[in-house]
Amino acid sequence: MPKEIKCVVEECHFNENMICNADAIEVRSSGDRSVETSDGTACSTFKPQE
Repeated sequence: MPKEIKCVVEECHFNENMICNADAIEVRSSGDRSVETSDGTACSTFKPQE
């Protein structure tokens, strides 16, 4: 069974009914400090809807 990745970013091209349908995702830190919570991360896979 495939795993689903929840996505609540309605403006993302890969968001399909609140599930990410990208082939792969990349998550990185959103700043230059050590990450200690999810607030310090960002989805680099984001692509705006056309």
